[in-house]
Amino acid sequence: MTPFLAFRMWLRSGPRTERIGLFAVLVPVLALLAWATVPDGGTGATSQSLASTDAAATPGAGATQAPAVVRVPRTPGSLPGQPGSSLGNPTGPGRQSGKGTTTAPGTSSAPGAFGTVPGGNSSCGRTGATDQGITATTITVGIVVVDLGAASSTISLPSAADQEKAYNAAFNDLNARGGVRCRKVVLKYYSDNPLDSSAEHKSCLQMAQDKVFAVFNNLFSSTEQTCIAKNHIPNVWYTPPHTPDVKKYAPYILSWQADYDKLIHHYINGANGLGFFKGMKKVGVLEGSCYPDENTAIIKELHAVGIPDSKIKTYNFGCTGAPVETPDQDQSAVLQFKAAGVTHVVNVSYGAVTGFSGAASQQNYDPEFAMMEDGAATAIQSGTTKPGKSFDNALLVTTIQTGARTTPGYRFSAATARCAQLMTKAGLSTPQGSDNGQFFGIACVNALLFQAAGNAAPDLVRTQLPSGLQRAGSIEVSYPAATVNLLDPRIPTAGATWRTGRWASSCQCWHVTGTSFRGDF
Repeated sequence: MTPFLAFRMWLRSGPRTERIGLFAVLVPVLALLAWATVPDGGTGATSQSLASTDAAATPGAGATQAPAVVRVPRTPGSLPGQPGSSLGNPTGPGRQSGKGTTTAPGTSSAPGAFGTVPGGNSSCGRTGATDQGITATTITVGIVVVDLGAASSTISLPSAADQEKAYNAAFNDLNARGGVRCRKVVLKYYSDNPLDSSAEHKSCLQMAQDKVFAVFNNLFSSTEQTCIAKNHIPNVWYTPPHTPDVKKYAPYILSWQADYDKLIHHYINGANGLGFFKGMKKVGVLEGSCYPDENTAIIKELHAVGIPDSKIKTYNFGCTGAPVETPDQDQSAVLQFKAAGVTHVVNVSYGAVTGFSGAASQQNYDPEFAMMEDGAATAIQSGTTKPGKSFDNALLVTTIQTGARTTPGYRFSAATARCAQLMTKAGLSTPQGSDNGQFFGIACVNALLFQAAGNAAPDLVRTQLPSGLQRAGSIEVSYPAATVNLLDPRIPTAGATWRTGRWASSCQCWHVTGTSFRGDF
């Protein structure tokens, strides 16, 4: 789960008294709040060992602003396997004079990739400055680091220093293996305060002023999520982006997660193929109004599997900007679905399932549940408020590795094992070892994807990164991501494959039930 999702999960599922308390403290001192109007935003199977599987799927019915804070990494880093490296040392040869910028010299020729890089480094391509942020020897990229200060510990968010340490470790390793197009990658850190969209906008303007080549991780608030792309800087999201935004700002929004159209397509078709809708009288859809494209997409997919409007009941939680849906809304949705004869429930309203299922249990209402993973499934497992008893054995359709950490006998990929080694050397949790570790795994994912895309791109220019990802082919990356295989550079998002999980009330967690990721329909 990303820092973005950790914050969103806490807003949805943390103790109500804590959320209200933090809300009350922060409102007087922050200009803008963005509590609830944000999206999470060939088949390659991860090696694993599982005891059971679901049945195979079968067909069925430019204003001037004050400069943003640019972070300087606080802890000197060491290149893996190279004691005494100057990496991260302000006085060493790997340090640039630019504010908040680090470079990794990477003089080691020792192997140690945390995944296979298609395309390799066989050609350096054009020399010199091929685009902004590029020199003959370096590529400068931005890293968005979520920082809530003292509030970070409230939601178990890793410190900004630890997030930076993880990125240093991952990109140091990349540079030690040749960098990208024979250039070393320079990291520039930007603070993201998710509670202050004004500060986010300043960070975005700073990135544009710094003319970085690309930025990893997206901004939080709904008003600023596309700001980086608007400035013609490739922004690699760690959350699922909304498909209309991907198309509008192409080719500058990319993600190792699926876009929402793809997520919802897998969600409904996967559930249908597994027999979820068998015996259904009516399906209830929990939706919101912040992102109407999700509502349109899920109804379209329900129609496509043979479910007419007469068998669909919707409840809309609105888009009020409140931290969570209210208990009154949960009760209202349950009463309406129960009265309408709804037997199966799906959702695109983020976070609605926990409150709804709890209210359903209070009303002795026991529908069948299916979820997609846009961060909401992870939030249910990590949140302190758990779903009602009717949620037991709920179906999960996911395009990433949700449930792997809590599945007995699961064996993680070599890419995850390599990332774990890097994080351990950096004094951090492994990707699969904790909630915080998942954040650190994302650093490995981003580093490997950038190397693959940059090396395979026709040229080292901003607009060529999607083509580079497609040409790179199937890329095995670290947990929590799944294997990335970009099929269409016009929609440069991952999620070409999916698999299933089930909710186990015994552990209040997800278990993976499919032994491999499946292709599209």
